Amino acid sequence: MKDCKCKKCGCGQQQIDELLEQTEDDRRPYWEDHIDSNTFIRHFDYNMPDHLYKWHYDLEDRTIEPQHKNDWKFQFDNKLPITVEDKINIPAGVYHRLIKGTGSLALLIKVKP
Repeated sequence: MKDCKCKKCGCGQQQIDELLEQTEDDRRPYWEDHIDSNTFIRHFDYNMPDHLYKWHYDLEDRTIEPQHKNDWKFQFDNKLPITVEDKINIPAGVYHRLIKGTGSLALLIKVKP
């Protein structure tokens, strides 16, 4: 039996090398349009692989607001995922992530200086 690290299906097919490759993948699954120094729109690409939507934290407080209806989810560490449909305040230093939906996502992000 292969050394599977696949948490989605337990298929037994994902090798440690593949897992390490995904962990070291530093591509960003989005591009940005800057409005000013503290405001930008981040466009998330549905076609990017799931492993790029990583747990992370930011160094400053920020607010995110979806720019259109979508079925993406947002999750704070140790909390259940919520649908991205209203403004979400994200405190600095708090781990969080996005969970892909079925289409693209545009978020208005305001960084609090």
